[in-house]
Amino acid sequence: MGGRTNGLGEATCHIEGSKVVGLDCEWKPNYVKDSKPNKVSIMQIASDKKVFIFDLIKLYKDVPAVLDNCLTRILQSSRILKLGYSFHCDLKKLAQSYGDLKCFKCYNMLLDIQNMFKDPRGGLSGLAEKILGAGLNKTRRNSDWEQRPLTQNQLEYAALDAVVLIEIFYCVRDHSHIANALDNHGKIEWKSHIVSHVDNPIKSKNESRPRNEPGVEDHEP
Repeated sequence: MGGRTNGLGEATCHIEGSKVVGLDCEWKPNYVKDSKPNKVSIMQIASDKKVFIFDLIKLYKDVPAVLDNCLTRILQSSRILKLGYSFHCDLKKLAQSYGDLKCFKCYNMLLDIQNMFKDPRGGLSGLAEKILGAGLNKTRRNSDWEQRPLTQNQLEYAALDAVVLIEIFYCVRDHSHIANALDNHGKIEWKSHIVSHVDNPIKSKNESRPRNEPGVEDHEP
């Protein structure tokens, strides 16, 4: 993992310059029956060069309008292919957590990796093991994602969950023999699984840039 810089604006500029990104998010598990669910704590967005970890709790408290603008530009961009794993469930959780933000209500160019395969058993870790030859250590999934600062182990876990989506996508897209290994016939079709739910897709990068704000960490995988 590389160094860290703060800046929501810097993160957004980098992501807008990427063709493919991986998305994931984490929240603190709730073990108390009938209690209010915890908010999504962080959102990870990975390019093939960097992983940005958005501290949603802090950014929503400090600069909600800037956060809304930046994530709207990313999620609604027609130039960026967004990869997720069962990410529609994450979007629902995000919308419940931050209901007054518009950014989680619409999306464009979203590809759910799970939908590309007939037998998604084993989750993302199982899929990574089948395609990349190594699964993911999920022991930190149920850790306290609301503690600050997050531990280095938590940051690495969060970053890897987003990075592995890109690695799986490139492997499947560029190597047709993967299809046979997964009992599919021929090359795995992925373009037909791209979905959008958006009124006015963002196409231009030439809008006003947000100023840098604390609450974003970047890591080089």
